[in-house]
Parts: sequence; C-alpha cells; structure tokens
Amino acid sequence: MRKRSGIKSIALSIIASIALLLAYYGYSPAVSRPALNGEFRSDTLEIDDIQRSYSFYLPNNLPDQPALVFMLHGSLQSIDDIRGYTAYQFEQLADQHKFILVYPAGYKNNWNDCRKTANYPARAQNIDDIKFIKTLMSHFQHRFGSNSTKSFMAGFSNGGHLGFRFALEQPNNIGGIAAISANLPSASNLDCFDKGVAVPVLVMNGTDDPINPYHGGRVTLFGFGDRGDVLSSIATAEHFARTAGYHGAPSETKYFFNSQHDDPTATKYIAWRDNQHAEIMLYTVTGGGHTIPQPYFRFPRILGATSKEINGPAEIWAFFHRQMN
Repeated sequence: MRKRSGIKSIALSIIASIALLLAYYGYSPAVSRPALNGEFRSDTLEIDDIQRSYSFYLPNNLPDQPALVFMLHGSLQSIDDIRGYTAYQFEQLADQHKFILVYPAGYKNNWNDCRKTANYPARAQNIDDIKFIKTLMSHFQHRFGSNSTKSFMAGFSNGGHLGFRFALEQPNNIGGIAAISANLPSASNLDCFDKGVAVPVLVMNGTDDPINPYHGGRVTLFGFGDRGDVLSSIATAEHFARTAGYHGAPSETKYFFNSQHDDPTATKYIAWRDNQHAEIMLYTVTGGGHTIPQPYFRFPRILGATSKEINGPAEIWAFFHRQMN
C-alpha cells in the first residue's frame, strides 16, 4: 500500500509540475478593450459555396474614399485572438486616422498561402482566399466608398504569408503589405507565381522566433505541422527590394532606444526607399519571439519574448500611410 501511495504521490507531483509549466509558458494577461467612438460589426459572405466570416471596425465621420486595412490572424487563431494580440491598437489607429479596419476569418483558422509543404485545411482544400479578400475589397468599396488604391494588408504568421501571396500574385490589387513573424518560402517550397511587380513591403521578425526561423530554415509548430523551408528575413526583404528595382545595400538603418528595463530585446530597421521605387523595410527584433512588438500585450512565453521597444501596429500604419502620399 505504501508503495502504491508513493507512486501516486510522484505522479501527482509530476502532473502538478506540468500544469505549472503550461500555466507559466502558456498564460498571457488579458488586455482591456479601449473606449472607441465607432462601430464594430461582423458579417458573412459566400465564396465558392462556403460561408466565410469577417468582422470590421467603422470609425465615426469617415472621410470620402477612406483607406482599407486588413489585419489577418495567424494559424489556429481567431479574429478575437488577433484583436487581443494587437491590444486593439489597429482599432484605435482606425479611430485616430479614419480608415476602415477589416478582420477576415481564415478557413478553419488557417489561410491558403504559398507554402507547398503545408497541409492545413485551407491548403489541403485549396481554399480561394485571394477571391475572399478581393470580394471584401469590392464590398467595402461599393458599400462604404473605400479607395481601391488605398487597400493594405497586415498579417501575423500564417496571415503574413497570405500577405506575401498577395504581393507576389496580386501586386496591382494591394497598396502594400506588412508581414509579422513570416519569411518567404524557399524556392523548393514556393507554390505561388511571382509576377515580379513591385509592392511596398514591411517585414517584422524576431531573431529568437521558435516557429519562423529568422535566419531561414524549417517552419514547424514546435516540431509538429511541417510548413516547409523559408528564406531568411534579410533574403525575404532583399527579394522584394530587387523586385522594386533597388541595387545594393539598403539606404537607411535606424536603431531604436530601449527605455524598458525589463525588456531584453533590441530593435532596428533597414529600409530601401527613394522617390522612384516601392518602399521596402525589415524590422529586426533581436531577442524577439513569434510575437507582435508592442508595449501593451505580452504574448504567451512559449512563443518567445514580446518586445516593448516599438509599437508594431503604429509602425505598420505609418508605413501604409506613407504609401498614400
């Protein structure tokens, strides 16, 4: 009896330890929803006999021909997840700058991106996410007067990969993209056609990302769900810079000053920009994980460090705004 009791105690201790580890590495504190002046709505539309859902935020007093910004969640995430993970910053920015913000929902929480190896539902069933987004663009243009030349797409992880797909295959239908925690697929893993037309592109990646390797290589979800190989972050940015017509090194480098004593990360960006070519930027978050840099929400620790040094959503909107000038 004593032996059984001892084994039971050890098993309970192991279970308790695992539970504590999961709580420590999987927990992230909730963010309070800010007071906003506009209206948040949700709706559906049918694409190829499939009901697709989306939500959107409409600020009060929209101007004529407002900009349209899509924010795409990551793999296995929902609209509510990405709203919280960005600390509702895009909604506050929409309030301040008067653009329409759209949160599309991926098919079974995934997007059909360019990675040949990936086998999640949107890829396996070849879901037409390009058609879904383009239909939403037309919908908001006809219903709310959004300007088709001022449509932009930001995406996290799998959502960033769909942004890459738009930049490669639909360059004339997007004003610019921002990809967070995502690198272009390698040549052997690329299942999209690159039209070779310049698009403004911003890439924002952490060097200690446990899922999307900053220096290139295999993408997995902690050893599961193989997504195939990707290029390095610098090679990703250089690809778009070459497409835009730049030759040689970036024209600008900026280091950010970290005033957060509890933040182990450091951020810089390099940029290719002039008055004749599409703007290309790479934000490197040294020590950053599979996270969206911003000081208002801490991602689960299992995904790595969340940098507080820059406000990623604000940097992304500033990039999009420059493309309209």
